[in-house]
Amino acid sequence: MKILYFIILLGVFSLTLADEAALVKKVKGSVSIEREGKELSVKVGTKLFEKDTIITESKSSVSLIFKDNTRISVGPNSKLLLEQYLFNPDENQEAFVSNLSRGSIACVTGLISKINPKAFKVKVKTATMGIRGTHFIVKVD
Repeated sequence: MKILYFIILLGVFSLTLADEAALVKKVKGSVSIEREGKELSVKVGTKLFEKDTIITESKSSVSLIFKDNTRISVGPNSKLLLEQYLFNPDENQEAFVSNLSRGSIACVTGLISKINPKAFKVKVKTATMGIRGTHFIVKVD
């Protein structure tokens, strides 16, 4: 029993030590996050981490701001997985990989795409986009 308690405590502690990737800046309607098999409701100020999946319902949206100042708005009926996020410019470590399986996003890229353009990717059902500009919109049906 003590071992199980220690494992649970260690898991919670490691999650709190993980660097957040983004913060929720605006929420409209019903938005949730899938994190480690659990569904959490979203409100302004919610922290997002690598491997989180953002889910919006109909007539819902959410605005996110990432540590590198990338700004993403996730539209209604969307599902966006933050596959990888790493922003440590002092050690030349940058990565932004997301997967939009349904819905839409609008994005204004931040420092990752400026420092290392090849490190910023958005995957969709039939393609992977390497972002070389600063503003784009993607829709998946």
